[in-house]
Amino acid sequence: MAATPVRDVAQQPGESLRTHLRAATMAAHDLLDSAMQAASGWQSREDYARFLALQHAARVPLEAWLDAHAPAALRPPPQTPLIARDLALLGADVPAPARLFTLGRAGPGHALGTAWVLAGSALGNRAIAKAVARIGDGQWPVAFLGDGAMMDFWQSLRARIERPSLPADAAEAAGATRAAEAVFAHFLAVAALAQASDPARTSART
Repeated sequence: MAATPVRDVAQQPGESLRTHLRAATMAAHDLLDSAMQAASGWQSREDYARFLALQHAARVPLEAWLDAHAPAALRPPPQTPLIARDLALLGADVPAPARLFTLGRAGPGHALGTAWVLAGSALGNRAIAKAVARIGDGQWPVAFLGDGAMMDFWQSLRARIERPSLPADAAEAAGATRAAEAVFAHFLAVAALAQASDPARTSART
């Protein structure tokens, strides 16, 4: 699999960490959105269950890594129990977790970058929740997509990383960018594996 696109940009003077991370990972974010839609989607009940299964498989090792390496303030609310609940209501099985996620020895910015990607996904989940409500006629479970605790966490994290008057030091910015890159690559690998293991779905898109 090709490396996740990440812009090689240095943090600019007075630039907030959020602005820096968004610029550095914009291409990776767009690629992941496309990959998740291609590998799962949510146009049918089966598609939606597949999407949730991908999310669960990918997030289990990420949540485990944060539990082991992140301070409490940088530990997003666990999402996998909510996803498991939604899968059960859909009559779908909880998948095996994806491969172990690691950044090697945890360093400055790693927990922040990892938390930033997971928490920021809550914004996209809101848009997906609206589509799911429309397509599923309001009958499909959305505990994961509609989780208010993750949105609250995102708001508090955003306040921390949006202050240009208190930019991160170079080590923290570099570490957060590297961690964000690794998280995007992790999700992409899970999506690619799922798509490759579903020949019918792959052939439908070729």
